[in-house]
Amino acid sequence: MKYRGKTLFITGVTGGIGRELLRLFVERTEDRFLLLVRPKPNESHELRVRKLLDRIGIDGRADGRIRVLSGNITQPRLGLNAEEWDSAVRETDEFYHSAALTNLGASREEAEQINFQGTLHALELAREAAQKGKLQKFFYFSTAYVAGSLTPIHALEDDLPERPVFGNAYEATKFEAEKRVRQEMGRGLPTIIFRPSIVVGDSKCGAISEFNVIYPFLRLFAHGLLRKIPSQLEHSFNIVPIDFVVEASFALAQRTDTRNKTFHLVTEQPPTLKMLLEVKEEYGNHFPPVEVVRPEDFSVEALDGREKEIFSSLDPYLGYLGSCLTFDTKNARQALKKSGVSFPKTDHAFLKRLVDYALKRGYFLKPA
Repeated sequence: MKYRGKTLFITGVTGGIGRELLRLFVERTEDRFLLLVRPKPNESHELRVRKLLDRIGIDGRADGRIRVLSGNITQPRLGLNAEEWDSAVRETDEFYHSAALTNLGASREEAEQINFQGTLHALELAREAAQKGKLQKFFYFSTAYVAGSLTPIHALEDDLPERPVFGNAYEATKFEAEKRVRQEMGRGLPTIIFRPSIVVGDSKCGAISEFNVIYPFLRLFAHGLLRKIPSQLEHSFNIVPIDFVVEASFALAQRTDTRNKTFHLVTEQPPTLKMLLEVKEEYGNHFPPVEVVRPEDFSVEALDGREKEIFSSLDPYLGYLGSCLTFDTKNARQALKKSGVSFPKTDHAFLKRLVDYALKRGYFLKPA
């Protein structure tokens, strides 16, 4: 199905969600794209995008529809020169801000610079484009964990908790960023907020471009460096396949009744730690034994020196193992009802597909 062409400004296109979102829009629409990309010392912004388009198989289909802007979300005015800034303000119909630092082990300073300051700079362009140009919608990719992975609540879509308890700097900085986005929404910026949970591989084949969040944790299993986990077998962790996130985002973007709403893009039946360990057992020697210890019976001091070091690196992940946080999906369920996009099954078979793909790519063979 083809839609009337618009001009979309997209950040984070070299990241997992951004690249898949671009692929979907190129394949299904006649839209044009302004892509904000940071050049690297040995690779120009244009070369980075050419390589990206080739990797995701849309290079020929994107001819004449993409303009790559050299910039950086951490810089005022996104690092754009005056001419590029004015052009983006005039031309942008829809703004998709997906750029983020998702490394849970990153420092607070790093995460704040990209997730918070970067969002402020994106909002600066969006505000001006809404006032002086033709911007109709600003899409912000937040995270379901703005509620705080250590907060024992049922998180609502159109709200932020007053006293969230965060497990890492990623959650904290995304919370502060979404607060500012919601402030601008309250002042009239036409905003749609997407909140995916932990984004993992494709629902059908497990494919993923970046092994983040849950994957480093699994690699510690594979190398026998994680022998005890302070958690309980019935605890669940909310993971969501990347194809669901982008398909749902695309479907919601086509609607005219989503402005000023927030959508949890999560699984409604998250897998448990027990299920993950059962999958692990099926791989025999790939994953040595792991003991699950009740948090109240777990002592860091009882670990040896190497284990203490490993455990300290796990600190940003621990909230997801013992989380009592759940998510409301009323907005997303209602809006997706007739779209053909269903909430994902994240069952035993799905976990196996994730592990199979990582094994095939040799991810677990790399040093932990």
